[in-house]
Amino acid sequence: MHEQHLLKDLLGDILKNAKDNRASKVSKVYLKMGEFTEINEDILRHYFSEHANGTIVEGAEVVIEKSQTRELRLVSFDCE
Repeated sequence: MHEQHLLKDLLGDILKNAKDNRASKVSKVYLKMGEFTEINEDILRHYFSEHANGTIVEGAEVVIEKSQTRELRLVSFDCE
């Protein structure tokens, strides 16, 4: 389940950037995910939600843009 490790790092990046920008809530997260990553989108969303519990990212919508490469990348996020 490498999704879990990836999500932990991804969430850490979001939380750090949100804190640096004095955000109180993250409402939407934009990811770019390549079709050759071997990551299941449903599992990715599940672990994201699970890891976000109790943080300012809890309840954030995850928007995934598909790409033709092998990548999982944080594109941006909306915050308040």
